[in-house]
Amino acid sequence: MRSPLTRMRTVWKRLPRLDRERLVGLLPPVEYRRAPGEQQLFDEASLPVSLPLMLKLDQETEYLLCREVARRALGSVPEPESLPG
Repeated sequence: MRSPLTRMRTVWKRLPRLDRERLVGLLPPVEYRRAPGEQQLFDEASLPVSLPLMLKLDQETEYLLCREVARRALGSVPEPESLPG
């Protein structure tokens, strides 16, 4: 009688392999064209400034994103109303 480990190895060998190059070839090409006025802004801006611009985040969405990142990093984030001052 074959051991469970031998059976697992046999099954593992039979699993189909991913053809990563074929899968990537199926994806549509990603294109991003900057508006004429954006070129200078992106060239002069740092990554923290240009990333929200590229993602078209407004102030509220950026604030909520920062709160979520802080919550994940710190475990909890106080509400602005509860802060002193």
